[in-house]
Amino acid sequence: MVNHQQQRRRRQAPFSSRIQAGQQLARNLSEYAGNDDVVVLSVSRGGAVVGSVVASMLGENIPHWYYKVQTIPCQQMPRLSLGSVAGDGSVRLDNMVAQSLGIQTTDPQLLRQISAINRRLRHDQAAFHKTAPSSEQLQGRVVIVVDDLVEAGDTMREAIMHLRHCFDARRIIVAAPVCLADLRKQLQRHVEGVVDIVSPLYVGAVSQWYAGGANVLPCERQVLALMFSRANNRFDNA
Repeated sequence: MVNHQQQRRRRQAPFSSRIQAGQQLARNLSEYAGNDDVVVLSVSRGGAVVGSVVASMLGENIPHWYYKVQTIPCQQMPRLSLGSVAGDGSVRLDNMVAQSLGIQTTDPQLLRQISAINRRLRHDQAAFHKTAPSSEQLQGRVVIVVDDLVEAGDTMREAIMHLRHCFDARRIIVAAPVCLADLRKQLQRHVEGVVDIVSPLYVGAVSQWYAGGANVLPCERQVLALMFSRANNRFDNA
């Protein structure tokens, strides 16, 4: 039973669901419709719903992959990134950061850390019905990287840097229904385009933008069920 607070939130949120947000976002990406060079990568479970809708509206031949990238945190300074690992097993190491901290790229502790992250990502990727894209499938393509909400930007930045380092994509386009205004400006310096629906000065809670908040709505669950063999009850930590 829906309480009064949930009803009020649904009336106030700009998007009734991530499906509706994906439909609006696809219209803003219409210049890529029917382009066989385009691929869509979703970097989170919430983004996977949006990305699935975007890919289907841009054209039936547009591939869509779930592609999660996770940072390799420095043990001494967890906020500092040593690089990233992706769901396909590819690894990006920032040699300059590692050398400045006196960390060798062959350090056993670093290799164990990478291995542990790789196992978690492969387990997550295995739930997706498609394998992660190969370098040949991304080479020379226009890659649209999708998330449902970009605020801190850590996930998106890591994905961009990883794609730049590990793959020879022709163009990278960031696409999200909601993207923080300041972050939008930062991302534009590193990609060929940023496409959104709203670009607020402050993002706040997910529930400000999506009627269901972090919870999976029934319509979103149906989309996830087509893509994942194990759909989480929440998008949190996904």
